[in-house]
Formats: sequence, C-alpha cells, structure tokens
Amino acid sequence: MAVVLALLGAAAHLRAQEPDDLRRGVARISMANGEVSVQRGDSGEWVAAAVNAPLLTNDRISSGPDSRAEIQFDSGNILRIGGGADITLSQLEANRFQMAIGRGTVTYRLIRNTNSDIELDTPNVSVRPSKVGTYRISVTDTGDSEVIPRAGDVEVFTPRGSQWVSFGQAMLARGSASDPEFQIVQARAVDEWDRWSDGRDRTLLNSPSTRNVPPGVYGTEDLDPYGRWVDVPQYGNVWQPVQTAGWAPYQAGRWVWLDWYGWTWVSYEPWGWAPYHYGRWFYEPAFGWCWYPGAIGVRHYWSPALVAFFGFGGGGVGFGFGNVGWVPLAPYEVLHPWWGRGFYGGPGYFNRSVVNVNIVNTYRNARVVNGFTAVSSNDFRSGRFNNFVRPSAAELSQASFARGPIPVTPERGNLRYADRQVGFVPRTASPRVFSYRQPTPVQRGTFAEQQRGFQQNPAPGRTFGSSTENTQSPASRGWTRFGATAGQPGAPMQSGGAQPNPAGGWQRFGEPRPQQAAPPSFNSGSRPEPLRIAPPVVRERPYNNAPSFGNRPSSGGGFGARQGGGGSFSAPPAPRQRSGNGGGFSAAHGSSAPRSSGGGSREGRRR
Repeated sequence: MAVVLALLGAAAHLRAQEPDDLRRGVARISMANGEVSVQRGDSGEWVAAAVNAPLLTNDRISSGPDSRAEIQFDSGNILRIGGGADITLSQLEANRFQMAIGRGTVTYRLIRNTNSDIELDTPNVSVRPSKVGTYRISVTDTGDSEVIPRAGDVEVFTPRGSQWVSFGQAMLARGSASDPEFQIVQARAVDEWDRWSDGRDRTLLNSPSTRNVPPGVYGTEDLDPYGRWVDVPQYGNVWQPVQTAGWAPYQAGRWVWLDWYGWTWVSYEPWGWAPYHYGRWFYEPAFGWCWYPGAIGVRHYWSPALVAFFGFGGGGVGFGFGNVGWVPLAPYEVLHPWWGRGFYGGPGYFNRSVVNVNIVNTYRNARVVNGFTAVSSNDFRSGRFNNFVRPSAAELSQASFARGPIPVTPERGNLRYADRQVGFVPRTASPRVFSYRQPTPVQRGTFAEQQRGFQQNPAPGRTFGSSTENTQSPASRGWTRFGATAGQPGAPMQSGGAQPNPAGGWQRFGEPRPQQAAPPSFNSGSRPEPLRIAPPVVRERPYNNAPSFGNRPSSGGGFGARQGGGGSFSAPPAPRQRSGNGGGFSAAHGSSAPRSSGGGSREGRRR
C-alpha cells in the first residue's frame, strides 16, 4: 500500500509533456579526445567540446586529425565520430534524430530496438537504421560515400530508389545526390576503429548502474568507476560518489547558456551527466552526498539543472544583488523551471519573479556544510566559476529567491563549455547532403535576440527565430543509376541485401534484377518485400552556414548524447521497493525500449 500511495503521489505532480519541449531535443557529448570543436547553432561561435556538454539542433561537430568523439542521443542511440569529421545535427526531437555527415567516418550504434526515426545523410545517399546494429559510414573529401553494416543490415535511400546492404557487404556510392551510382562489394576487414567502437559497446551493455535508474535516464554507465550504489531506507538504491572531504554537487563545473533552456549546468566530472539532469541530491550522515535517481515506476525527463537560484549581497546586477548562488534540490522539493515557452516567446517572456526567503529554512541541502555555492554576479556573467563566495547567515536569511529565469543577462563567456581555446576550426564550407526526409527543426533564436530578451519585454506572442559532383561516365566500369532499366549483367539485387557484383560493376539505384536467394541477414531470414523505390520528392539540402573539415579520415577508418525537453519536475515521492531495469541497455532483438525523451513532463507546483 505504501508503494501504491507513493506512486500516486508522484503522478499527482506530473502534467502532460509540452509539445515545444518534445521538439527541442538535447544530445550529450559523452566522449571527446583530441581536437574536437562545436559550432553553436544559436551564435555561430566555435567553442571547445567537453564531456557532458549539451548539443541542440543545428549544432556542428568538428574533429581534427586523430581525434574522436561520441554523442549519446538517449540510452539506445549513439554516434561515434572519427578524425577529420564534419557533422551537423539537423534535427533533434522526441524519437527523431537526423544528422548530416559532410566528411569523415562515423559509426552509428543502435543498441536496442526503438521506435526512433533515425537518418544519417551524406552528399549522395541517406542511411536510415531501423534495427539493432552497428553502421559505419565514411565520406571522402570528394563526396564519395561508403556504408558498411558491421552488425545488422540497413536500407540506403536516394531520389531514384533504395537498396538494402547486409552484414559482410559494403556499398560504395558516388556522383550527384540527384542521380548517384553505387557498387556492392565485400566489406573491408575490421580495423582499430571498429574494435574501439566495440569496446565502447561493452562498457554500455555491461554497466550495472543501468539497473538502478528509471526509464529515460541515461549516461549512467559513467557512474560505475567513480562510486557505488548503496541502500538508504528512505530512498532505496542511491549512488554515492567517491569524493574528497568538503566536496558537494554542482561545484565542479560551469553554467552555460542555451537558447530555450537558459542556464544549464555542464559538469567537469566525467560522470556528471545523469546526476545533474535527473533525480535529486541529498546528504546522508552515514554515506555523505548521495544521488537519488527517482522512482523506478515513473518516467523522468531531462532538465538543464535541478537547483534553486538565489541572490545576496549589495553592489551588483541581475537580482539587484552582487552575488548569485544555487543549492541542489533534495528529493520531493519543488523545482521552479526557468525554461520553456512560459518564459521564452509568449506572455511573461523572461518574466522575473523574485521573492525574499530564508534559504536555510526553505532548502534542506542549504543546511549542509558546503551545501550551497555562490559566485559574484560579474564572475557568473563572465563564465568564471572557480572563485566561490561564502554568504553570511544574515545574508542567507534575507536572500532573494528566483522563481523562473534568474535575471542575469548572459554574455559571450557563458557560451563556452570549457575554458580551453578552440583547437580545430575547419576553413571550408560543408558540402551539401542528400536528405530522404527534409528536417523540420525548431527555430533557434540568435544569441543577440536572447540577450535583448533580458533588456526589454517583447510583445506577447513573440518567438525567437531566424533560422562536388563526380563526372565519370556512367558507362565506365559498369556504374548503374537508380531507377534505370537493367542493362548490366550480374550483381542481382535482392530484398535481403544486394550481392557483390563479381564483375565489379556499378549500378543505379532502383534497377530491377533477376530474383535470387537472399543471403542470410543479421535478423536471419530474407525479406519478402521487393526493393522499395523511394518517391522522388527529396531534394538536396544546403549546409552553407557551417564550416566543414578539410582533413580526410585517417587510414583504416580512424575516427575520432537526447534527451530533450525541459520539464519542471518536483521529484516524485520515492517508493521503497525498486525493481526493474528502467533505463538499462539490452542487446536482445525485440526488447522494448522506453520512449526517447525529447521533452520534459513538467511537474506542477506542490499540492
């Protein structure tokens, strides 16, 4: 009965997800080695990539030679990026991930079956993974594409038709996006890049932490080396980080400005994704600081942070005070959101609601030594978060508490994910890519517009927004065009994946071929359907607004994070009994996957 009442109490705090939040997905940089940079889609500014940095629609990722990066979209969708790569996140939203691969080599890993709509676009083909598998895609400087399913099989689309590529095969595609040519050949041997990617898979699939978190929470595999799960009677299994004396959450990191989401915490700690965007922190004398991920039976959604902001001291700006502080929210404490349509783009745009409160009496973690953190207003705006300020008891008792956006105007320093300088910025524009489905991303406001939002109150209803062809003759060496009539002997096309052409001939997508027994596929058994012809309604999509990479992938394919949504969530009451995998990974085919979080279910105020 106690568990039932707890779950009912949790549900009482939830309200329906907001469509705008569902469309504004957030991915995570889960690994970055070498020179990896991000061009922000709101400001166009290049910043150094950092682990745990959030990525939004229209952000670009650039990697220098011999560099690598990994992006997690949720617990089942991962993109690994090699050196000399140029990637644009064309669209991030609930259950839809679309990206443009201008140059370089990537591996897309679909850990488990989901209902996600996934598309990886190259200069001449569009790859749409739909099943559990590992899909390696390379794009040369001349725009040629190579698609290799390392596990599973995948359908490749063009305006003229589509073609399945099976495990053990490779598709080579060249030419213009409107009429490319392709060959099916034997896949190249597994190399160091593939082995590295497989090693990353083992870390994800064997993580014990995934068993202790509810649906929607991801990035928890990084918790394993840095702490342990302990049983606390009031909350069940919680995670205890291994830290030095005096450590507290929300101190090793920085506040970064994101359009729509506002102030977002980026942790410097390698495990600092899940514990700062889901669940709550509390201090237990027997264990120290612990992270409570939330009730297993309730789905959780990404938040930019889970804190309460306050201001104190004189002689400053923003709150009208000289210092800005924050305290981690404990379980059951209400989060007053500072992001979403209620604050960005409608009546009450950047509404500033500030009241005087006694922080110690209001927030449990503020009573813990070192439980709250503060910096001067000038340091906050400049992106300097290593010079902490300690308020007196009198200042805390009369602090100014922010309900909604804190009235601190972001500056350029708040766009950076780290203090490092940008190590690699491409000098050339990104090539055009072919999109099977044209992306319909939300508009992102420019950084200048966002700054003006703090300086004036726009009229109600205002929203942010702005917003090499291969000429070799097709007859040469047996190239084939999509949709052309059969004219080249051999290389029969089958629904389960085309066979390599023993004559080395190229084909055009959509050519009818004599039927022949299909080779075994990753999911065993051949497909009964004939070759699908994609409707010729897809156009090339320019990517002229972002630079690309001039470096070719290193030999051997050497290459080188969604949850969207914002919800305001008060943590649901914790049922004592916790069971189930929740957000765990599963490699089994047909396993059910929780709905990817593109947005937050905003919890209402406390009853």
